[in-house]
Amino acid sequence: MFAARNPVLRPRIVLIAAAVNILVGAVALWGWLAAHPLLVQWNRHLAPMPANAALAEILIGGGLLLLQRAYYRWAFLAAFPVVLYSTLAAMGFLLGGHLGVNTPFFLPIHPATLFHGRAPISPLSGTMLLLASAAIAFAALTGARAPSPVPAALLVALSTAGLIGQLSPLWPIWRDLHEVSLPGTLALLTFGVAVLDYGWLELRSRRFGLAFVTAIMLLTVAMVLAAALKTYERDELTRMTQGVWQGIADQIRTQEHRPLAVARLAGRWETFGLPPIAHARREAALLLHQVPGLQAVIFVAPSSRVLWRVPGPGHPPVVGRDLRANPGRALVLQRARRSGRPAMTSVIPLFKGGHGFIVVAPVRIGGRFKGYIGGVFDTRGLLSRVMTNLWQGYHVSVSLHGQRFFTRGLSGAKRYRATGKVRFLGQNLVIRVSPGPRVVNKIAVGLPPIVLTSGFLLALFAAAAVYGMQQAQRHADSLDRLNSGLESLVLARTGALREERERWRVTLMSIGDGVIVTDSSGLVRALNAEAERLTGYGDEEARGLPVDTVLPLYRSPQGAAIEGPVAQALRTGEVQHLKGPVVLKARHGGVLQVSDSAAPIRDEDGEVTGAVMVFRDITQHQALEERAMKAKSLEALGVLAGGIAHDFNNILTAIFGNITLAKLYAPTDEAVQSALADAEQASWRARELTFQLLTFAKGGAPIKKPGSIGETVRDLAGFFLKGSAVRYEMTIPDDLWPTEFDPDQMGQVIQNIVLNAKEAMGGVGVLEVVARNVTVEAAQIADLAAGDYVEIAFRDCGRGIEPEYLGKIFDPYFSLKSSGTGLGLAVTYSVLKRHQGLVIADSMVGKGTTLTLYLPRTQSGVPPAAHGRANKAIAARGRGRRVLLMDDDRDVRSVGAQLLRALGYDAVEVVSGEEALRAYEAARRARPFDAVILDLTVPGGMGGKECVRRLKEYDPDVRAIVATGYYTDPVVAEYKAHGFRASVQKPYRLEELAAALTQVLEA
Repeated sequence: MFAARNPVLRPRIVLIAAAVNILVGAVALWGWLAAHPLLVQWNRHLAPMPANAALAEILIGGGLLLLQRAYYRWAFLAAFPVVLYSTLAAMGFLLGGHLGVNTPFFLPIHPATLFHGRAPISPLSGTMLLLASAAIAFAALTGARAPSPVPAALLVALSTAGLIGQLSPLWPIWRDLHEVSLPGTLALLTFGVAVLDYGWLELRSRRFGLAFVTAIMLLTVAMVLAAALKTYERDELTRMTQGVWQGIADQIRTQEHRPLAVARLAGRWETFGLPPIAHARREAALLLHQVPGLQAVIFVAPSSRVLWRVPGPGHPPVVGRDLRANPGRALVLQRARRSGRPAMTSVIPLFKGGHGFIVVAPVRIGGRFKGYIGGVFDTRGLLSRVMTNLWQGYHVSVSLHGQRFFTRGLSGAKRYRATGKVRFLGQNLVIRVSPGPRVVNKIAVGLPPIVLTSGFLLALFAAAAVYGMQQAQRHADSLDRLNSGLESLVLARTGALREERERWRVTLMSIGDGVIVTDSSGLVRALNAEAERLTGYGDEEARGLPVDTVLPLYRSPQGAAIEGPVAQALRTGEVQHLKGPVVLKARHGGVLQVSDSAAPIRDEDGEVTGAVMVFRDITQHQALEERAMKAKSLEALGVLAGGIAHDFNNILTAIFGNITLAKLYAPTDEAVQSALADAEQASWRARELTFQLLTFAKGGAPIKKPGSIGETVRDLAGFFLKGSAVRYEMTIPDDLWPTEFDPDQMGQVIQNIVLNAKEAMGGVGVLEVVARNVTVEAAQIADLAAGDYVEIAFRDCGRGIEPEYLGKIFDPYFSLKSSGTGLGLAVTYSVLKRHQGLVIADSMVGKGTTLTLYLPRTQSGVPPAAHGRANKAIAARGRGRRVLLMDDDRDVRSVGAQLLRALGYDAVEVVSGEEALRAYEAARRARPFDAVILDLTVPGGMGGKECVRRLKEYDPDVRAIVATGYYTDPVVAEYKAHGFRASVQKPYRLEELAAALTQVLEA
């Protein structure tokens, strides 16, 4: 901030200004210290220079010297206290205080010893000090620039106005200005002139600089003059209004004898005695004619009751009225009686209109109190006659106790109002006097707006004249510079064009999309790097070729070429977009899906001079969209397949069970037994189809367990290829990460992939299986979240799959084999998605197909292999034991009961869980059931899961077997956790049913 070292203020006038400021401040400061008033106040009409202002002058002069010597840090430190001091002074003016700035800093100076009270700094002096110190601080902070000429111009204008006000004989007009210290104004004027002198070259170099500063100076002088005139008008109106108020106050004091006429009448009665009532009334009537403003005379008895009134009883009648009923009047009567002097009431309304007051005086005859004599006065009649000529053109109001009882004249200007109090009969009357429009218009003739407008116009004219002269000089200088620098301008322009062309080339090459620029004939002029990569053409070899040759576009790989957007843009002169993706056949043989658009290039006249085409490869984007649509299709078909598989499994249960029963009851005819065996085998193949549908459906949620997928692949791949001419080569590392998977579903996946590979190779070939650990980054593989995965690739050497069919192999019921169901790979895709994994297919015709599986890594360890002896299904002998069978399907329930009876059990059939509960509880009181077989799912009723929970409440030892066609349901895998002791799958096989019953009955 203070690092610069080149001096910025060099002219000699700067040294003069610095010396003047230091000298003036030092002289004034010495005057304060030595108690010499003449050194502080050079003219008795001017204000003394405050001690703090003198110290500020010394600091400003020192700051100028430091700037001239390029000591910017010290210059800033010298100017900053002055900035703070003048800012506090300005805040004090705004807040109506002084904030301590009028108390001398760091010096044992007492202004009261020289002057009466403090020596405050005036607003104009504070403004000038703020401008000067801020300019020095700014110059010190920038370190390489002189103080700005604009604050210097304001400083010169304010100082000039201050000098005019101090030296002008018209003291009333310049009252605010002649309060400014004359030495301080002179010192600040020299500073402003010094800065303007240095900034002259800078002002001339700016377009509106000198004109702006000239206008600022003239406008500032005009504003100060207008403010001075406005102050004069305000002071004159205030002085005149105060004079009128004083005259009114004097007149009101002279009228105090009129209300005292009542007291004089009371004194005459005290001297000569109380006359009869008739004579007293005549004297009161005579008093009414003699005293202006007296409306009525009343006599009040010592009891405060009115005895008589002149003239008449009054309206409303007051004779006989007790004045003590009004607390205020009672207090006035009491004060008059005790003091023996007249007293006046507050303002009262008069029955004839207007306001007035009552003056009462006590009447004593021979020292004895006889009552009161009172006079009712109308304030308008009392005051109007004597002040008619005095109040012309003014608004006057008189109030007593906050109640206005006299008003005269039109509404006046409140800002010039004079307000004061006058004692009248012991009361304080508040008098407000405001000059009316006629008086205001006579004094305030509108000179300030005229002066301000004239100054504004003069500033504009002067600024325009200065600007015109500057422009003329500037044009002359510019012609000289133009002639001398034309050659350098041409050279610089040529270099700029080269730089612009290079910048354009770098920008074009940096764009991520492919960009091709052509001329108006459609011939290529430039390609960027991405366009070179996509088309296979280099920039140099593509120039001059038609754009359709470099970028051939087709609707499909086998279709005909289409017109590109460049030709359309050149023909129509508008931006063109291709509707839908198109195919680009690149020079290197690649086929890409692209989207593109073209826009015409126009010259300065609007003529089309070429076109620019932007295109991008959207092959991967299209693949992502197709996969998303495929996933939605598989999800919808999965729901349908699950429902179909459940119903189909129930039908198979009835068919399979009846075939089993037929084999038991049929004669030992080999032909019949053979036919039944074939039917049973066919039903079992249908059951496998149901298995695939359930796996594909939503109902086939995987029952995942941690394990080694590598061991599973090694065991199952060898098993499914046993006995064929296809051999396999496996690369499965020992450190393969563990995964969580459903063994049954993953077995189905491996079976589908291996059998498809064997058929694709025609039963002869090599199946390569490679497993490895991979880490997938975000968006690296579509539809696969970032993370650690186990990748398993199955590569065959079969005939491969055509590109148009490759995207459909995971669609349900799509098959390239005449005997295929089209569910194998669809089930594979569904299983992998439910394992949070993915399967990807890649194929080349004639070279083979690769199916790659991704399974997410698990942090759970692989459990040790279970070593145990498989239970051998042994047909149980029922020996009349009772079994409760619950199933909602009538055919399944019937064939199940027959199989149970064939095994020697007494079977009881129920339809739902509710019936099973009732039957089980009823049997407990007679002949209880030895076992119950419960269907897991009952549409619209209680299923096996809820039923066994309720049965456990009746009988904790209930032997329950769960039966379901959803063999992938978690309840089947963890039946013990849900209260069952065994599980059996539908369709029922006699051996499995017998084994399950033996397991629960003999446990």
